[in-house]
Amino acid sequence: MQAMQYKVGLPADYDMEIIRNRIRNNGNKTDGFTDLLFKAYLINDKSAGDLENSYSPLYVWKQTEGMTKFIFDGFFDNIIGSFGWQNIEIGVTQTVNLSESFPKSKYILEEYHDITEAASLNGFEFKSESYDDLLGQVTIYNPDKWKYVTFSFFGNRPQNTDKKIYTILHLSLDK
Repeated sequence: MQAMQYKVGLPADYDMEIIRNRIRNNGNKTDGFTDLLFKAYLINDKSAGDLENSYSPLYVWKQTEGMTKFIFDGFFDNIIGSFGWQNIEIGVTQTVNLSESFPKSKYILEEYHDITEAASLNGFEFKSESYDDLLGQVTIYNPDKWKYVTFSFFGNRPQNTDKKIYTILHLSLDK
């Protein structure tokens, strides 16, 4: 499986209701999209206490063909038209653990880690935090950057953390 994410930073005074309406009106268009395991429509909202405004959807693809279709068959053009040319971060899924309650996810906690230079990667351990009320967890690595990221999914907003938290406005799932 592959994953992709583009992060659209928005001005501090941006009306995030524009993004909410966009997702409310169009989010279901990726429900059941070819080869898509899920797409989480993620935002940060400064007016809700986040450090910044952003729109940062996260996709996990079962097959490369669906991702290629999304990027090159006109679907990504909606992003280009609305937000300009965006870099898409691509990674390989190391783990995808989704509970039966995963569709109830409302928040994602993001944790980045470095993969440090070593004489051998044999036995490398991907570390991820364990949480009590976890609905899912996905770890994605990128050897181009020698980093990995773990996304942890929750029904309630995690408290007392210094990690980046996104709000999920819609979760498109495989049908």
